[in-house]
Amino acid sequence: MATLERTGLLFVATFAGLLYCVHGQLEARTLFSQWKHEHNRRYKTVEEETARFATFQENLLKIDKLNAEYSGTEFAINRFADMSEEEFRSKILMRPRPPPQHPKHRYLWHDGEVKDLPEAYNWVDHGAVTPIKDQGSAGSCWAFSTIENLEGQWFLTSHPLTNLSVEQVVDCDDSTDPKTGNADCGVFGGWPYLAFQYIKRVGGIEKEEDYPYCSGLGGKKGTCFPCPAPAYNASMCGPAVSYCNETESCGFRLDKSRFIPGLQVTDWKAIDQNETTIAGQLMEIGPLSVALNAALLQFYHRGVFEPHFCDPKSLDHAVLLTGWGVEKTIFGEKKPYWIIKNSWGKKWGMDGYFYIKRGVGMCGINTQVATAILQKT
Repeated sequence: MATLERTGLLFVATFAGLLYCVHGQLEARTLFSQWKHEHNRRYKTVEEETARFATFQENLLKIDKLNAEYSGTEFAINRFADMSEEEFRSKILMRPRPPPQHPKHRYLWHDGEVKDLPEAYNWVDHGAVTPIKDQGSAGSCWAFSTIENLEGQWFLTSHPLTNLSVEQVVDCDDSTDPKTGNADCGVFGGWPYLAFQYIKRVGGIEKEEDYPYCSGLGGKKGTCFPCPAPAYNASMCGPAVSYCNETESCGFRLDKSRFIPGLQVTDWKAIDQNETTIAGQLMEIGPLSVALNAALLQFYHRGVFEPHFCDPKSLDHAVLLTGWGVEKTIFGEKKPYWIIKNSWGKKWGMDGYFYIKRGVGMCGINTQVATAILQKT
């Protein structure tokens, strides 16, 4: 690991996925300038830049503290380096919610004890996972988790690996679950299990190329400002966006004639919280939608994520479980982990992925595991 020495402290800095080692004293202002250039960050006013620089400095201290506290995980400067923790939570994560309890019939039945699992397995190696995507500045992770599970299921029914439309789900899904008080709320968060129900109800899904993602692009070329889904539930989701463009919304963009022929969701199933069972089902049926408490992932860079505490009953991020493995420490110990595909772009984490400790319910990773069930073709 390359390190940057600054006033006697070690800081990890990442630029465009590479780590640069700089020796001696380096002012935070120089580092900030390099970071702005690398991430093409521009601010509208001097006052905004001053405030962002102050946050950047605070985050340098935070990263150093995290690296000192967690020897098995590395944290680094990344695209979120000028965001406070509060802003990161509000713009990138979802509003924290407890994992919903599903009725027994919702759980995928499994036959007895899971045996003879390999030490490591990853669906990426078997072609069932599309490239890393980027949700941008929107709480749309739930839609990415939903769609990426669907992409894997479609591939595993002997079809080409296809990028499916996340934006269709963000724009059009207004599903609610009155029993739990949960709802799918566009850029403000949602639940994959409800999104599976939406795709079943509407009858299909478009390709990404036909209905491309645009909600979280943050003013970049191609950004859209869709209005809330037709039956957006403000009492469950909170107030809708203050500005939107009808022509960029579901009513104008959705075209059912472009639905992929044969791709139909007939049901969805939850997976038992036992992590050995989860591994067995993962290997048998493909990548799975999961959720967790991700508050401490803001500056994750690599290694097995295992914070001292993160509330497993406060889920704020949805991702895709693709596999598992075992890390051998320098002391010869074995540390089991899950392999998780995130939706924060390839420059975050390990080319867009992260590892999280397996077998202990870390951050609630085992509490909301689900998959779509597709019609057999």
